Amino acid sequence: MRVSLAVMFQYRGEIILWAVWGVIYPAVAIAMWTAAIQGSSDGTQIAGYSARDFAAYFLMTMVVGHVCTAWDVYEMGYYIRSGNMSARLLRPLLPVWQNVGDNISYKVLTLAILIPLWLFAAWVTEPRFQTTTVHLLLGVPAMLLAAALSFLLGYVVAIGAFWITKMDAISEMWFALHLFFGGRIAPPSVLPWPLSSVASALPFQWMVWFPSEALTGRLTTEQMIAGIGWQLFWLVVAVVAFRLAWAAGVKKYSAVGA
Repeated sequence: MRVSLAVMFQYRGEIILWAVWGVIYPAVAIAMWTAAIQGSSDGTQIAGYSARDFAAYFLMTMVVGHVCTAWDVYEMGYYIRSGNMSARLLRPLLPVWQNVGDNISYKVLTLAILIPLWLFAAWVTEPRFQTTTVHLLLGVPAMLLAAALSFLLGYVVAIGAFWITKMDAISEMWFALHLFFGGRIAPPSVLPWPLSSVASALPFQWMVWFPSEALTGRLTTEQMIAGIGWQLFWLVVAVVAFRLAWAAGVKKYSAVGA
């Protein structure tokens, strides 16, 4: 992590842009859903969300989205094509731990920029939170589990670069699925029936929607406990998938690209 922080300090402008993007998109979503409510039949709510409820939800997705950010699916192909993976494989730890260090370092470093932006967004949008102590006690672990799940599943997809030279299309598809079914565009409960059913069968909702809803106070204790159970289930699936995919990928690696 010390090395990761030192490297990121050399790319201050770039990481600031990435951090600000994590605020801009939810801010646009707040404006979009506020306008949609004004054009709805009663002009006060959509699917049980008022304008202030949407503000709270998308404000929380700023925080949860930052904690759950993972970008290995975009970079693994470069490491393998360039041969950079060779040096990483010679180290006594699995390369995934360097990625973990990079991930945590980025999130810690950018908090200095993001916290004031989050507070400003809250001041402007006046979100309505219904959060209790129970929601915090279960919501914070849910957010940390979501971060682990997002990182691991993204890493499993990234390992596909051992077989596929260019991962650009796959990485963009992964981002689109995460965006649409994870709750970044809309809470899954707002999606029409076929799409909400698909979202419930995929792991993406447990990465952003679930911890965001828990921390805004819209879930019951039973729903939060059940959601954490689903997160643990998918986390076990991700760990098993990582072990299998990594072992097969390293055997495939030729040191000069896929």
